[in-house]
Amino acid sequence: MMGMILSIILFFSCNNDMKNVIQVSEFEKLPELSSENIHFSQSEYGKIVISIETPELTKTKKGEEDDEAEIMEFPKGIRVVQYSSYPDTLTMISANYAVNNSEDGVWKARGNVVAKNVKNQECLNTEYLIWDQKKGIIYSNQKVQVSTPDDIIFGEGFKSDDQFTDWQVEKVTGVITFENENFTNEDDGEEQ
Repeated sequence: MMGMILSIILFFSCNNDMKNVIQVSEFEKLPELSSENIHFSQSEYGKIVISIETPELTKTKKGEEDDEAEIMEFPKGIRVVQYSSYPDTLTMISANYAVNNSEDGVWKARGNVVAKNVKNQECLNTEYLIWDQKKGIIYSNQKVQVSTPDDIIFGEGFKSDDQFTDWQVEKVTGVITFENENFTNEDDGEEQ
C-alpha cells in the first residue's frame, strides 16, 4: 500500500515538474525586446544613410550566453531606405515580413518584397529575398520580376550588389520591351 501511495506522489510530482519545465522553456522563448511603430535611422559622419520603419519589432537572443546571436524579427513588415544624400533616396526595400540574424549578418524578407533603385528607375518584385551584409549581395531563388524604363524581365532567381546597381536575373522566362516611338495621327498630323 505504501509503495502505491509513493508511486502516485511521484507520478503527480513528475507531472507538475513537466509543466514547470514547459513553462520555463516557453519563458525562454519570449522576446528580449518588443516594440511597435518603430522608425530609426543610421547616420555616418552626421548624415543619415539608412532609415528603417516597421509596425512591429521583436528581438530575441539565440544560442549560448557567451555566443548569443540577436534575432530581430519584423512580423508585420519593414521598409528600409538608403540615402545617397538625405533626403535623396538611393535604394528602397519593403516586405511583409523580415528577419535579421546578427551572427551571420543575413536579412531575409518575404511576402510582397519590393526593391527599388531610384536613380536608375529599376524595381524588383519577388516573394523572397536575402541580403547578405557581409558579402554585400542580395539574391533570391524564387520567381522575380525586374522593371526598368525599357523592359520588364521575368525569371527564376536574382543576384545583385547590395546597392541594386549591378544585377542579373537568372533563368529568364520572359521579357517585355517597350519601344519609345512617337505615333502620329494620319487624319490631322498631330503627334500622340
